[in-house]
Amino acid sequence: MIRAPHTRLIAFVVGLAALALWLGGGSSAAAADAACQVRAEATYDATAAAASTGPAARAPLSTPLSIEVACDVPTEIDLRLPGGGSSGYMVEGEAPLIVTGERAYLCHGQDAMVEVAASELDWVESVPISGINGIPQCDVMLRAGSTWLQWTGPRLEVREAFAGRALGWVQWERGADGTVPGLSVWSFGEDALLPVQGWGDGVAPLLQGLTHFSPGGTYLVVSNVERPWTFPRPPSVQSVFEDAQIVSFYGFPGVRAMGVLGHGTPAEVANAVADWAERYDRLNGPREVIPAYHLITGVAQAYPTRDGTWLSRLSHDVIAEYVEAAREREMILFLDVQIGWSDPLYEVQLLEEFLREPFVHMALDPEFATEHLGVRPGLAIGGIGADHVNEVQHYLATLVEEEGIPPKILMVHQFAARMLRDRDAVDDVEGVEISIDMDGFGTMALKLRHYDWYALTEPSERPALKLFFNQDTPVMTPEQVQAIDDVPDLIMYQ
Repeated sequence: MIRAPHTRLIAFVVGLAALALWLGGGSSAAAADAACQVRAEATYDATAAAASTGPAARAPLSTPLSIEVACDVPTEIDLRLPGGGSSGYMVEGEAPLIVTGERAYLCHGQDAMVEVAASELDWVESVPISGINGIPQCDVMLRAGSTWLQWTGPRLEVREAFAGRALGWVQWERGADGTVPGLSVWSFGEDALLPVQGWGDGVAPLLQGLTHFSPGGTYLVVSNVERPWTFPRPPSVQSVFEDAQIVSFYGFPGVRAMGVLGHGTPAEVANAVADWAERYDRLNGPREVIPAYHLITGVAQAYPTRDGTWLSRLSHDVIAEYVEAAREREMILFLDVQIGWSDPLYEVQLLEEFLREPFVHMALDPEFATEHLGVRPGLAIGGIGADHVNEVQHYLATLVEEEGIPPKILMVHQFAARMLRDRDAVDDVEGVEISIDMDGFGTMALKLRHYDWYALTEPSERPALKLFFNQDTPVMTPEQVQAIDDVPDLIMYQ
């Protein structure tokens, strides 16, 4: 358990935020002969709870527990919960103690254990929590109230430590000064000019002396809601393709006819594409394979829309669910726009909040870009010009530079020459990798001929091949794909 100095000052700060709770760690060792038997179980599915309320809702992110303790003799016990403090209980010898109402504050990758100690019996044991599901992808789950934190990272400006946008299932908001509404950080030290210093929302000007987290320092983080917090990490600027292929599932949520992504929930699709990625991973030697969602976010319509774009756009709440699912599974996410009569750059700009994430990339589908033909989408094969591609490239390059993230992949679907006009005029833009996806279905011979024409020639830097489960005759196997002389960097299934 982390203990801090200046007890009265700590109590004063905790009173400002509600209640003070302890976050600590420790080791445990079980006695040779167990004096007590313990069972700990999560009492609800956190994934289902989060999905039912949407990614931006304030659903509980901690996990309620049911704990059963049976001891040979009556004794007092202490429970230590993940991310929480200690609670004392009395166990009667005749019947087991059932504890409800306690909660675990866990992040993905952390041990889900409850520690139980009976000092009178000189006994302590750590017991795994069963039934845990949907733990947020984070480093620390902040409690609603206060959480003690011992900083083990490098010296870092406090405002930069909370610079993330979408962490776990909660959308972070930030004021112009970098503070997060409802969140403050406090430090206590005898050597400081003031024995208590703070940073964040509601901190009085006199106490605003905290500017940095220091290695080994102990801090009290006060929050009005539960928040999963991911610490900043040095950004990678290496292309994802340097060490990996991508295998993706294409489609629209809930619509099976539009592709295999629509055949299940984000979790179910992630499991399915991971199975296919594993098949490729067994064939490609040291090169990694990363699974991906290919999510259609702008769907071309057969009837005019109010804004004249002939497009229906997926809501940002639904897109955010796939962003968070991809983050938790360490997947890639492509956002795909069918363009219609809209401007490609405008449609990409609408997705900026997601494209600032390092694992989110962009795809354009010129098949339905038919404004220059004067017909509605679907009546003729459309196309875009090099100027459209270049505008999107330069915009994505700006995001890459501002965020310090790896190059963006800009995929362009193509199965006919008119879908991408003036190919030789497409710019080579630093920070963006062009991937031409050979998007047609048919026999293997026809697919490979068009793959040579479109995916392997300039301006394509990263060749991609789409396979159709229902239309290809037959569907190429992973072994056949990996045997191609110029192996695709990306394989997509529809």
